[in-house]
Amino acid sequence: MWNDEIQERVNQRITYLSRLFLIILILLSFRFWYLSVLQGDWYKQKSEQNRVRIFSLPPIRGSIYDRNNQVLAEDVPRFRLIFEKGGVEVEEIEKRVERILGRELSPPFPERAVGEIILVDQLSMEEVVKIEEAQNELPGVIVESYPVRHYPCGEPFAHAVGYVGKINAEEFKMLRSEGYEMEDRIGKTGVELEYESLLRGEKGYRRIEVNALGKVVGVLDYRPPYFKNSVVLTLDRELQEYSYDLLSNKNGVIIVGDPYTGELFALVSKPSFDPQLLSWGMSAEEWNTLSQNKDRPLTNRPLQALYPPGSLFKLVIVTGALEEGLTGRNRKIFCPGFLDYNEWRYPCWRRGGHGSVGIEEAIAQSCNVTFYTLGLELGPDKIINWANKLGVGQPSGIDLPGEKNGFLPTPEWKKRQLKEMWYPGDTINLSIGQGYLLVTPLEMYRVVSSIATRGEVYKPHVLKKVLNSKREVVREVAPVLQDRIELRNETWESLIRGMEKVVNSGTGRVCRGLPVKLAAKTGTAQNPQGEDHSWFSGFFPSSHPQVAFLVLIEHGGDGSGEAAQTARKLIEWWEENRGGKSGK
Repeated sequence: MWNDEIQERVNQRITYLSRLFLIILILLSFRFWYLSVLQGDWYKQKSEQNRVRIFSLPPIRGSIYDRNNQVLAEDVPRFRLIFEKGGVEVEEIEKRVERILGRELSPPFPERAVGEIILVDQLSMEEVVKIEEAQNELPGVIVESYPVRHYPCGEPFAHAVGYVGKINAEEFKMLRSEGYEMEDRIGKTGVELEYESLLRGEKGYRRIEVNALGKVVGVLDYRPPYFKNSVVLTLDRELQEYSYDLLSNKNGVIIVGDPYTGELFALVSKPSFDPQLLSWGMSAEEWNTLSQNKDRPLTNRPLQALYPPGSLFKLVIVTGALEEGLTGRNRKIFCPGFLDYNEWRYPCWRRGGHGSVGIEEAIAQSCNVTFYTLGLELGPDKIINWANKLGVGQPSGIDLPGEKNGFLPTPEWKKRQLKEMWYPGDTINLSIGQGYLLVTPLEMYRVVSSIATRGEVYKPHVLKKVLNSKREVVREVAPVLQDRIELRNETWESLIRGMEKVVNSGTGRVCRGLPVKLAAKTGTAQNPQGEDHSWFSGFFPSSHPQVAFLVLIEHGGDGSGEAAQTARKLIEWWEENRGGKSGK
């Protein structure tokens, strides 16, 4: 009986253990099924990720060409030496590479990613050949090509074309969602920035396999980077370089373009800088020297520098006076060489005076007294109104970053900002383009261009067309008519005849005798920091304009001097090299 009880307990224990074992077996089977079936893809992916490394390759950027397909910016290949860690120690590979190249390397070597180090960041073509010939001695060593930006034209195009540089933290925050990485290089200024989305290429990649120790086993896949689009600009490389050289050792601006399309053939800003240095990177000391230069070489003067327009602004006064009926071809104003007003004497630039002067002759001779008189008759509000209509103080909308507006002072502004009333002397100064008035050179170029077209205002632009990777045209930029200035035909005629007389018998006589009929206006802008600024702007042929231009020379003195002489050389070059046509 005792034995029966023991046997029963043993049987119960066996039954219990059997059931427990069965439950554990079921649980293990379920877990195995869960991991292998339901979670199998996830673990397979994790295993793959541990085994495979993917390295991003920098994109190739599209090229920038001038209107005649000459290169202004392009990516060129540079070569670096990469060692993918494997069976050979780094020190041994270092010795072999030094022997093959015949020069010492510079450890410690930067580790670009797990299992990869950069032995040499820049190889010459001769060194590339040496490495390729000795490949059997260098397991795990590869020559990698990567693009760098090249600017063959240097300073003349630095502001217009711009440059690329390494993305900074603030830019990365904004662009991260678009696939940019911290090592990427992006457009910083000029066309490079404005058309970043077009010029940016597609990244490549290299997938490599590593073992459990992280050593490289081999390359699984490779896709080279490539570019999507290149751009062709309206700018003319030869004209731009010639214009830049014309300024010689002077600071200033030259703008040349087609008034009927808005295309710009030259957009010169001097002084300038070498975009290659900024693109490749410079030290903090070098950057401080450049950015703090008193001549402001980083400023894109046509768009961003502000100057008093001087006598160029007299074209606005003429327009307002003619349209308001204050003057006409028959009215003459006597100039004794000064204007006395409210116990103040305001001089004309010609001390002996111009005598009795009609409106067209006043333009030709740039008679201050005539414009003092007309400005006072118009008053500040009407002057500002007509200046606005002609585009002064208004952005042009040019397809380049950083454009600034000029400044048109008003009585309200002076009272609010300076706590002073507007005096007649302020109106007199405004009438000859002085006082608080400031403009960009591009604004005044547009004013003159709108006279050439008799009121049609076209948006200035530097993009001509977009090419795909096969050099096929995928987009052409059409002229954009921004505004139409409605004036009486008599007003246009008086303006143009007066500007023709500037060249034939007036302050711009230095341009007389050119092979093309020219209409232009000189300007001398007083400068409290030194010698006056010199302006000269116009268009040709005056009867059917094809080209508009503007020359500004800082501290160039009288507008009839250095600026006009520079313009003459510019027009002579154009007629000789472009045959009077708007580009080739």
